[in-house]
Amino acid sequence: MDTNALILLVVGLIDKSLISSHKRTSIFESIDFENLAFLIGDLEKVVTTPNVLTEVDNLLNNFQRGHRWAYYQVIRELIAKSTEKFLESKKMMDSNAFFELGLTDSGVLEICKECDFLITGDSRLSDYANAYGIKVIDLKKIRNERLTSL
Repeated sequence: MDTNALILLVVGLIDKSLISSHKRTSIFESIDFENLAFLIGDLEKVVTTPNVLTEVDNLLNNFQRGHRWAYYQVIRELIAKSTEKFLESKKMMDSNAFFELGLTDSGVLEICKECDFLITGDSRLSDYANAYGIKVIDLKKIRNERLTSL
């Protein structure tokens, strides 16, 4: 799971009503979170990297108005239950995708070569994963298809 998908998951677990107003998830709706949560089923099925968790924490650890404690509870549970896979930065920078995707997403791409599928909110990462034959669930693509079918 990439940073964008994990951010949607965390914000939704804190409070679904925040999804449409939080600057990191405002393109999504509650139904996107609900679909993501249904797809995952259990936090123990989430596979992530230290880089993704660091990005999520850097982007979300500034909650206020009573959501700060909820954030810490959710992120702690996520870290405790998920599987965290580590790749050395040296290995990621040698990947073909590093120049286009950067350190975190090239690491996600490498890890996902050994997973059932990738859940992402990043179209560029989705395109690379598809090119490698990785099954992709692109949250933005699903959202856009839903909106265009209205």
